Amino acid sequence: MTTENKRSTVAATDTAATRKPRKKPFIASAIGAMFGVAGTVAPGATAKVAQRLLFTPARLKPSEPGRAILSQARAEPHQIDGQTVYHYVWGDSGPRVLLVHGWGGDAAQMTAYVEPLRQRGFQVVAIDMPAHGRSSGKQASVRHFEPCVAHAAQTHGAFHGVIAHSLGAAAVTFALSRGFAVERAVFLGPVSRYDSVWEYSRRMMNLPPKVMPLVLKRAQDWLGITFAEMEPARLAPAMATPLLIVHDRGDRESPYEDAALLAQAWPGADLVTTEKMGHTRALRDPALVARVAAFVAQ
Repeated sequence: MTTENKRSTVAATDTAATRKPRKKPFIASAIGAMFGVAGTVAPGATAKVAQRLLFTPARLKPSEPGRAILSQARAEPHQIDGQTVYHYVWGDSGPRVLLVHGWGGDAAQMTAYVEPLRQRGFQVVAIDMPAHGRSSGKQASVRHFEPCVAHAAQTHGAFHGVIAHSLGAAAVTFALSRGFAVERAVFLGPVSRYDSVWEYSRRMMNLPPKVMPLVLKRAQDWLGITFAEMEPARLAPAMATPLLIVHDRGDRESPYEDAALLAQAWPGADLVTTEKMGHTRALRDPALVARVAAFVAQ
């Protein structure tokens, strides 16, 4: 695990071609075959179905030990944009740190950070985003995540720090651009460029190239905002929050080279490069958890 400054991160990036593609399960391959045919015959109808699937996360049950740590928290339901969104709160006093999960995750995924932060005197708040965990809803996006980040500060008071994973990091960046403020931010395997997300999704769904622009047009009409307006790499130059980025060279879901570009564009950002941790192991690696907690506490 190494720390790199902004000048060295771009030179250190590997290419997508060096990463082994993830093998699709049989069901995913079968669905992909259907999308491939349908997208050629009826691209508009295929885009409608694909857009709904693309913004509908899989809802997984919290696993141990995250479930046990969640049970120690004070669970609070909040109403945000017509959805019931659950907050989990550990502690009653001290500066606050917000934990934000990524796409298809939940608050339980972030709980390895709770005890190290509590030992440093922090009150910790985690959120189940809309359509994730215990929160209501069936579809979500960065546009849905961002109001939840802002609402947390309105409800609990100002946050000293935030630790966010994957798409949660994109939502925090968007929130920072709209007035959310923290003294320290940590992004774990962040989504930095949406083009990488779309290409990954297109390949996984086996969509013909001409269908994806139709999907994105439908999505932007639905959200009422363009993805360019919410893209972290575009928003980064205007940021002033000290940022630590942790990203694995072999991350198959969020390319390492995108994190390097984010570190280059974000003033004062540092990039910690990991090996063989993939997209989620940074959420529970003890040494890395301790390092992140120490950065937040500075």
